[in-house]
Amino acid sequence: MTDSPVEDYLDDLLRRSRSDARTTRRLLDEASDHLHATADELHGAGRSRVEAEAEAVRRFGPVTPVVRAASHSSLRALVLETARAALFLGGCGLVAVGASGLVALVMNAVAGRSFVGGQTLFPGHGASVQETADDAVVLRVIAGLLGLMLLLGHLAWRRQVRAPQLLPAGLVDALGAAAFAAGTAGLAIASADQAARTGASGVGFALSGALVALPATVFFCVRAARSLLARPRQTPLPESR
Repeated sequence: MTDSPVEDYLDDLLRRSRSDARTTRRLLDEASDHLHATADELHGAGRSRVEAEAEAVRRFGPVTPVVRAASHSSLRALVLETARAALFLGGCGLVAVGASGLVALVMNAVAGRSFVGGQTLFPGHGASVQETADDAVVLRVIAGLLGLMLLLGHLAWRRQVRAPQLLPAGLVDALGAAAFAAGTAGLAIASADQAARTGASGVGFALSGALVALPATVFFCVRAARSLLARPRQTPLPESR
């Protein structure tokens, strides 16, 4: 305890806060401004400084409800940021699926529909080679268009809602890199297995996805590295004369 009830209150507020750093700092700034302003007013009215600060703390209220309200606000912000990150990653994933559909379209034209839609890829599924090859293009492109809509929604959300960054720097990009890396490995293995079993028939179905997932992995790795290695710019100190 000190001779300043206001400072004791602020110390307790800081110790018990479970909010993110920015919310906690803002909470302390607002509480400090309010408490000191009230204490100054009461001190000017004739009370001692300690009495004025004690009364200001009493009027402000207990620490627990203040901390709880700040924690709820911080949690809502974290949930919204997580949802926005999921929207971004989901949109990127669907756009990648659409891009793989365009790659499959090129494969159909260059190597023939059997390279993408070979029947042995899905034994007994009942669809013809042509149907499978065409679906690999059409359905994926539709998914890509949906992904573009999600990314446009994410961009509009970012522009309309300015919120502090709560997730660790580079986390979203690292998750994207991990997801696309896993997709690249899985699709490449599926392509190799298909080639070992049937030759060229049906290989393009998975290979078209791997060819898109690989550059997407590199893209997110670069973004993650930039975020993790970025350093805030230091303002140079004025030279002494």
